Amino acid sequence: MTIGPDWVVLDTNIWIFGLRHQPEQPACAQVLQHLPQLHVKIPRQVLRELQANPRQDEMRECFRLLHRHAGHTDMRWEQVELARIRTYQRLGCKLGDAAVAAHLEALGVGTLGVGESGFSLRDHGTTISGVEGSGFLARAGRG
Repeated sequence: MTIGPDWVVLDTNIWIFGLRHQPEQPACAQVLQHLPQLHVKIPRQVLRELQANPRQDEMRECFRLLHRHAGHTDMRWEQVELARIRTYQRLGCKLGDAAVAAHLEALGVGTLGVGESGFSLRDHGTTISGVEGSGFLARAGRG
């Protein structure tokens, strides 16, 4: 029996702050530097948020990273059921966070790498583990 890689999802903030090398969010850039050691699914909601936020040069760099590490990233454009998103909203998640949580559930991914915000989906009654950038690489065995 072959066991595949443990896939994770990186929250939009890790992508944005990492691409910008935000000094107050250094772990985000570190996570992006370790993409070759990770297996990252990028769900529709994160892709949509990425299209709306970064500058053009940041988007080019983002797609360069994705192309360079194509064997370790998996872009997923499938929609999730609105009812699944509403479930997470009823648990207290804001709409964007609820959509990301619904995508993680649909993709069977249990770990969400988040920025230094401390946001945790477990605080909202889910089994999804949200790990801050500073602890993410260590938890993934890469730090």
